[in-house]
Amino acid sequence: MSTVDDSEADLLPTATPGYKPSGSSRPDELAKLDAQDESLNRWKASLGIVPGASAANTGPKLTVLSLELVSDTLPPGKRVYFDLADPSQDIETLTKKNPVIIKEGIDYSVKITFRVNHSIVSGVRYIQAVKTAGIKGEAILEWDGAQLIAVTVDKMEKMIGSYGPHAEGKPYEKVFESEESPSGLAARTVGYSVQSRVVDDDGEIYADWKWHFKLAKEWKCQEMLSYIAKYTQCLGYTQTVTMGFNLVNPQNNIEDTNNLDKPIGTLLLFYPCAWSITMASYATQASITIPLTYISLFGLGAFVMRGAGCTINDMWDKNLDKSVDRTKDRPLARGDITQKQALVFLGAQLTAGLGVLLQLNWYSIFLGASSLSLVTIYPLMKRITDWPQAVLGLAFNWGALLGWSAVAGTVEWAVALPMYAGGVCWTLVYDSIYAHQDKKDDIQVGIRSTALLFGENSRAIMAGLSVSTISLVSLAGFLNGQNLPFYCGVGLAAVQLARVLRRTDFSSRSNTQMTYSKNYNN
Repeated sequence: MSTVDDSEADLLPTATPGYKPSGSSRPDELAKLDAQDESLNRWKASLGIVPGASAANTGPKLTVLSLELVSDTLPPGKRVYFDLADPSQDIETLTKKNPVIIKEGIDYSVKITFRVNHSIVSGVRYIQAVKTAGIKGEAILEWDGAQLIAVTVDKMEKMIGSYGPHAEGKPYEKVFESEESPSGLAARTVGYSVQSRVVDDDGEIYADWKWHFKLAKEWKCQEMLSYIAKYTQCLGYTQTVTMGFNLVNPQNNIEDTNNLDKPIGTLLLFYPCAWSITMASYATQASITIPLTYISLFGLGAFVMRGAGCTINDMWDKNLDKSVDRTKDRPLARGDITQKQALVFLGAQLTAGLGVLLQLNWYSIFLGASSLSLVTIYPLMKRITDWPQAVLGLAFNWGALLGWSAVAGTVEWAVALPMYAGGVCWTLVYDSIYAHQDKKDDIQVGIRSTALLFGENSRAIMAGLSVSTISLVSLAGFLNGQNLPFYCGVGLAAVQLARVLRRTDFSSRSNTQMTYSKNYNN
C-alpha cells in the first residue's frame, strides 16, 4: 500500500535491466543500419522498420486508441470498451456516475489497441493501480498509526512491447494473459477506482486515465442498468449512459444532453398542465393548497409519462432509428435491449402513471386514460402523414384539459379548448424546429414531418403558428377573467417566440439543434 502523496509510485514502470535510451529512433534511419543482415532485416520488419516507412517525426510517437476487457462470459454483443482516441469523452466522469459492472470470479483479458505514428517505441507497457473507492468514487483512506494511506488492492504491469509504425498504417492490438476478477460479498459491496497508464522505457506517457467499476454476480446487471438509464435519460434527468458497456459520447445525441438542469421532455409535457391547474384554481377561487397539490401530482405524472412516451416511440421506431444519425445509438436501435425488455419496462412505467392518475377524480381518470391512444399512435404518424408534430401536440397538451378537470371536477370547455389549441400550435413550432435537424436523414428513410412539409416557408408558417399560440392563450385568459400578470407572462412568451424564430437558420442542422437545445432545453 502506498501513501496518498506517493500514489504516483504505483504507476512507475519497472526499469528494464540494461536499457539505455537510444540516440535515434526514426524508422527510415534504423532501416538503413546493417541493411545486409537478412535476419536483422526480418526482425526489423516485424517492428514495421522497412524501407519507405514514414519518417514524419512530429506529434506523439504512439496513440492509444482503446482499451477493452475481453471475456467469454460476456453476453453476446456486449463489450466493456473505452474509446481513448476521443478527447471529448470524459471517461472518469462517465464511469463515476455509471460504473462499469464486471462479473465477479470470471476470467478476463485486457486488450489494448494503439497506433505508432513515428519513430520506434521501446518497452511500452500498460500499468494500472486499483484502489477501493467510496460512494463518491474517491479512494478510501486508512490510518496506519502515523499517516493516512490509500488502499491499493491490486497493481498490474503488462509489457506491450517495442514497435515501429505499421507498414500499412494499421493499428496494433495486444491482448494480455487472463486475470480473474475478485469475488465474494466483501468484493461486491465496495466500488473500485482504477488509474491506467501506457508508458514506455523512456518514461514517455502516451495515455493516462481514471475509471470506475463495481463487481456484481452477473454482467446482465449492467445491461439492465444501461436499459433503464437510457429511458430515464429520455425522461430528462441523466446526461451520460453506459450502453451495453460501451461508453457513449454524450455529444453524439441531443437527447444525451438532457440532465437534471435541462428536463426538456418532462417540462414541455408539464407546462400545459400547470397553465390549466392555475387558471382553474383562479376561476374557482380555490385555496392555495389545491394548485400546489395538483402541480406536484402532475409534475410526477409528466415525469413518468414522458418516459413511457419515449419507450413507445423507440419500440415503434427501432428500425427507422438505425438510419438516422441522431437516433442510431438508442438502445433498441443498437440491439442492446430486446422488444420484450422494453415492453416490461413500459409496463412498469404505465403502472406508475396509473398510480398517479388514480389520485384524481373519476372524470379525470377517464379523461386521462383516453389520451393513451394518442401517445400510442404518435410514432406511426410519421409514416403516414406530413403532420406527426400535430399529433404530438394533441398528446403533449392533453394536460390543458386534464388539469382543469382535476381541480374543478369537470372541464370548462370554453376556456380549456382555446388553451389546448394554443398549446398544439406551440408544439408545432418547437417540434418542427427539432425535426429540421433530421430532415436529410428523414428523406432517405421515408420519414415525414412538418419540417419537410414547410420547407423554405418554415419561418413564415411558424410565425403564423406563434401568433396563433399567443392569440389562443390570450383568448383563454380573457374568457377566464385573468388579470394583468397573466398578460405580462403572455407578452414575454411572445417576445421569446419572435426571438427564436428570428435567430433560427432552418438550413443548418447544427443551428436548429443549438436553437432547440438553448431555448427549449432549459
